[in-house]
Amino acid sequence: MRPKFSLLNLLVAAIGVGLLVFTIRQVGWSEVVSGVTSVGWWFLLVVILGATRMACRARAWVLCTSAPEHPSTSALRFRDAFGAMLVADALGNLTPLGLLASEPTKIVMTRARISTVTSVASVTIENAFYTASVLVVLLTGTWFFFQRAGVPPALEQIAEVIVIASAVAGVVALWLARSQPAVLSRFAPLVTKLAGRTAVPADAIREVESRIYGVLGWPISRLAHVAAWEATFHVAAVAEVWLVLRLLPGGGDATLVDAFLLESAGRFVTIAFKFIPYRLGIDEAGSGAVAQAIGMGPAAGVTLALVRRLRILVLNAAGLVRLARP
Repeated sequence: MRPKFSLLNLLVAAIGVGLLVFTIRQVGWSEVVSGVTSVGWWFLLVVILGATRMACRARAWVLCTSAPEHPSTSALRFRDAFGAMLVADALGNLTPLGLLASEPTKIVMTRARISTVTSVASVTIENAFYTASVLVVLLTGTWFFFQRAGVPPALEQIAEVIVIASAVAGVVALWLARSQPAVLSRFAPLVTKLAGRTAVPADAIREVESRIYGVLGWPISRLAHVAAWEATFHVAAVAEVWLVLRLLPGGGDATLVDAFLLESAGRFVTIAFKFIPYRLGIDEAGSGAVAQAIGMGPAAGVTLALVRRLRILVLNAAGLVRLARP
């Protein structure tokens, strides 16, 4: 399987490089190069904002590891959670496994600090908070995009229906969760297989399940605390996009709405194409198309995607260094 797997990686990488070159040629090499160089030393702030985003999710994760009887304390230190986040993001980007590589990595990286049950439950809970926040960003971004892009009224109505349907689906999901269906317990053999073990104790599976459903009994203050860190993650992302746009030639009139639209589009691409290492060429094509649709010009979107890719490479390099440490 390994030669076939490597061949698939090479094929995907070749297609990505081809798409990247084609996209840049379409908007013009000189414009893209000029845009990237205009960022200059401000790139350090871009990297800091990217690291801040990971730090926000790490703080949310630490909050999710606290035991129900001691919600204000956690055995997982922030620096350990942040280091695991860096490593997980690097492996998730480097391989086509995406979440199947990044999330188990968090569990492995923190097993010396917290139990496997706590690690699995907390990673699942934090991902649930993150997914909910991403859904809000995507739905809001979709609504803004249809307002700005001048699409036909029929499509606007479809967007409104999608937003309402998603909100209703969220409420229904919470209502169903209150009955605490034994999903993990029912699929224990599959969980055992995914864990790579010959057997996973049934009581451990039930404990993980119990902790996940226990979120419904958390006090409002704790729920709000975790949600606030997830929201700050998106605020830092929008700030990063806005900063880059303002630094580009002719980008002095870029607004926070523009930045939010491009960030929400980028978040969608990240989710939809997570299985493609680094989403090579796809980020640039998608960002360029959205930038053109909102009247900014495709060069701004392509340059933005390239600058953010460089930031990802810097942080992923830090993650690989952390992985190499004993």
